[in-house]
Order: sequence, then structure tokens, then C-alpha cells
Amino acid sequence: MPTNEIADPTVQEADQRVERAKASLLSRVDVLKHKLSDAAHKLDLPAQIAKHPLPAIGLALTLGVFVGLRRTRPPALGEVAGTSFKDAAFAALTAVGLRILRGVALDQLGHAAKHWWTARDHDAGPS
Repeated sequence: MPTNEIADPTVQEADQRVERAKASLLSRVDVLKHKLSDAAHKLDLPAQIAKHPLPAIGLALTLGVFVGLRRTRPPALGEVAGTSFKDAAFAALTAVGLRILRGVALDQLGHAAKHWWTARDHDAGPS
């Protein structure tokens, strides 16, 4: 049985199309990886809170008021407050957000106090 040394042109064309598709897919994966990395950087909650502390405090205050006013009547006798999964999840997310906000606020306060103390000592000069 004779061997055919010359490759079939349709096979070569198919191989080229596969290589182009592979290169295109790898390029798209790389672009997607960069977009996800950028999104993860933008969604870094502690960094965003540190970057914009006043809007974060306003948002936390608004969420706190919303949670406080959400339940306008006390639970009836025998009724357990907040028994739904949705309420528990909302409360947990609010608690996590407020904990992060508190940490960032205390960190900012510490930096401000250190700066004030350093400036105060510098202005007083050596005694």
C-alpha cells in the first residue's frame, strides 16, 4: 500500500482554522483574565471604603436606618423575629459591612491621630 507524503489540502486548511481558533480563544481568555482582575481590584471593599470614607459612612448609616425601620412592629407572642433565610442573610451581610466599615474608620482615625500628634510635637519643638 503506497503512502501519501503530500498532505491533503483540506486537512491543512482545517489545521490552520483550528490554530486560528485556538489563538483567538487564548486571546479572549487573556482579555477576560485582565477584565476580571480589574473588576476584582475595583470591588476590593476595604480599599474602596478607605478611598471614599464619607460615602461609605453615609451608606452604612442608611443601611442601619433601613434595617432599624424595616420591622415596625414588635413580634407577636410566640412569633420568632427574623426567621426567614433572606432576613438572616441580609443581617449577616449588614454585620460584615459594618464591621469592615468600623475597621477602616478606626484605621483612618488612628492615622489622623498619629499625624496630629506628630505635627503637634514638631510644632512644639525641643524643650
